Amino acid sequence: MKAPNVDWQNICSLPVLLLSAVTMAHAADPVSINVTGNIVASTCEVASDSITKTIALDGGKGIQAKDLAAAGAASEWVAFDINLENCPAGTTSAKITFSGTPDETNPDDMYTNTGTAQNAAVQLQGTGGEKFGNGKSYNYSPIQNNAVVFHLHSRIYTQNGGVTPGTVSAVVTADMTYQ
Repeated sequence: MKAPNVDWQNICSLPVLLLSAVTMAHAADPVSINVTGNIVASTCEVASDSITKTIALDGGKGIQAKDLAAAGAASEWVAFDINLENCPAGTTSAKITFSGTPDETNPDDMYTNTGTAQNAAVQLQGTGGEKFGNGKSYNYSPIQNNAVVFHLHSRIYTQNGGVTPGTVSAVVTADMTYQ
């Protein structure tokens, strides 16, 4: 039996070729990959009695224009609540943010009257005196018993006095976010 013909020159040059390929590789610049995300809490449910609120600032009796004649005069505060319920486990805080058309005379906590009475605005505050004008927020934390109650009150207010008879109306939207 005859030994196979082996091309030793090609076999010996293969490792040299592989070695030169390895040495020709260059180190590349490292690449950083940042992976981010945000896990948010599930939402609470707005209680059915809080989805749409109509607050009668006159107590259903009407307010006398003469009682709002002086600058800084106001009607009585009318308290109301916005209730959230069925907050899932893990939801630790609820933030309420108010928006509406701010009153030019005092935008910190008043909204423009879109009714027919002149020189009157609608004032909105927390029952602790927190001013809730356009864009203002309040954070309720910690959530207890899977529920949140935002205690608020509102009234008619005149910065300059001289309120004329007519209607008083303002639309304020409350947006909720959770953590």
